[in-house]
Amino acid sequence: MPNLDTSTHYSTCVLCEAMCGIKVETNGQQVVSIRGDEDDPLSQGYICPKAPALKDLHEDPDRLRHPVRREGNSWRKISWTEALNETAQRIGEIQSTHGKDGMGVYFGNPSVHNLGAMLYLPPFLKTLSTRNRYTPTSADQLPHMFASFLMFGHQLLLPVPDVDHTDFMMILGANPLASNGSLMSAPNIRGRLKEIQNRGGKVVVVDPRRTETAKIADEHLFIRPGSDALFLISILHCILKEESNAKSLDSFYAGMKVVQELAQEFPPEFTEAMTKIPAEVVHRLAGQFSSARTAVCYGRIGTSTQPFGAMCAWLINLIN
Repeated sequence: MPNLDTSTHYSTCVLCEAMCGIKVETNGQQVVSIRGDEDDPLSQGYICPKAPALKDLHEDPDRLRHPVRREGNSWRKISWTEALNETAQRIGEIQSTHGKDGMGVYFGNPSVHNLGAMLYLPPFLKTLSTRNRYTPTSADQLPHMFASFLMFGHQLLLPVPDVDHTDFMMILGANPLASNGSLMSAPNIRGRLKEIQNRGGKVVVVDPRRTETAKIADEHLFIRPGSDALFLISILHCILKEESNAKSLDSFYAGMKVVQELAQEFPPEFTEAMTKIPAEVVHRLAGQFSSARTAVCYGRIGTSTQPFGAMCAWLINLIN
């Protein structure tokens, strides 16, 4: 006879922003299996190895399941009431002694995939009033947010590549086959990139490393590390050099004349010595990008964690 405690729960994997749909089969409190949900409209049954690992996290014997207090070299279990009261008291004492900025806060990536954290974390941080706040964003995406804040009015108005409807995708400093697309929720990115190629489109990777994504791309360009901004502005130079492009953009965007004047100083013939990408290749890519029916330029952590990260994010937005 079947175990009456066995049931299936439909959820999403919270370990990255792809948020793949999952089916979790349980027997009482035990997780029996975790599989992809074929009916999920976004992931369509795809999951990466992280989703099944949720079972290991759930059952990890070292998982902290209740508050503890360190006493000497040991840890003693305490109640939630005791833990919350002591935490609030110590925060007050620290900030009274050392000022508001005496408190540092770090919250991890999955907090943005949790409704409760999204609702209550902002007012909690506002109450603390400390400038010392750290997240994964601090390391890998602040340039994107900075560019979005200045260009679009809010740091979270981050453009997301529409992989399913593009015919030309240029990828810089990113390896979406390993990450499913950071700042680009795209489960089964391998399949989605293959679909670009299947419909006659092209995938170009610009990266100093031969990544998993580079291996399946139509073209892989080895760029000198840290020179992405020069490559991007030379692409922009070629696009804006076309008179028809310049006129149409100037009528649609404020400040394009200034951008055009800046880009004029960085032709591919000037930047190739620093990027190590030949001028004729840059001219060709710019032409293919601007003439494609739909095209997108996507840059991530490799374009962010460098001295010209904000410049790269700004140029990527301009090219798009």
